[in-house]
Amino acid sequence: MRVRRITNGGRKVIGKFPSIKNGKMVWWESQLERDYFYLLEIDPDVISYQEQPLKIRYYLDGEPHRYTPDIRVIRLNGKEIVEVKLKEVAEKEEYVQLFKRVDPICRAKGYEFVVATEETIRIQPRLDNIKLIYKYAKATVTSEHQILLYSIFSGQESLSLGEIINGFNARQISQNVVYALIYHGILSVDFTQPIGKTSAAWLSGSLPANRRKSA
Repeated sequence: MRVRRITNGGRKVIGKFPSIKNGKMVWWESQLERDYFYLLEIDPDVISYQEQPLKIRYYLDGEPHRYTPDIRVIRLNGKEIVEVKLKEVAEKEEYVQLFKRVDPICRAKGYEFVVATEETIRIQPRLDNIKLIYKYAKATVTSEHQILLYSIFSGQESLSLGEIINGFNARQISQNVVYALIYHGILSVDFTQPIGKTSAAWLSGSLPANRRKSA
């Protein structure tokens, strides 16, 4: 449950994000925060996350203050309190001092404190690729689809995404399923390159030889 009501105050652009991991709509207060949600959705280490999750009390010049962080992230091996800010804002002295005060408080409560900026969130073409794949995240993937995927590879190390899509289309199965297989981590592609039908794809856990040296 959010500890603070989210409003635009007549100035901010706010909205709702359809989170599959949380099974509900999640509010965002900036487009950068919305973009960060995409990263959380596709990160296999992330179990769940919550916006405006709690209030942290701290003291400044002897006076008590309250701080409401943007996001709490629950991971397989830990918890994070995340503040999402544009780099130029995060580097302002008022925020530098704020983060210095809340960081040890978060650590004492078992959280890692993270400041996420556009430099780590809006890496391209990774972000656009993630947004593309997320469009198909709700497509149903069955065991038969996975068996078909393995049969299409038939011992080959990698195929183009177009070849895989053609294999599914030949059986009257939409390419949506192929993209959903990527979302679920069953099929892998290089997110650092634009995703299209010429993109190399491989079965997850079987890195192609031409990518092993850089892995």
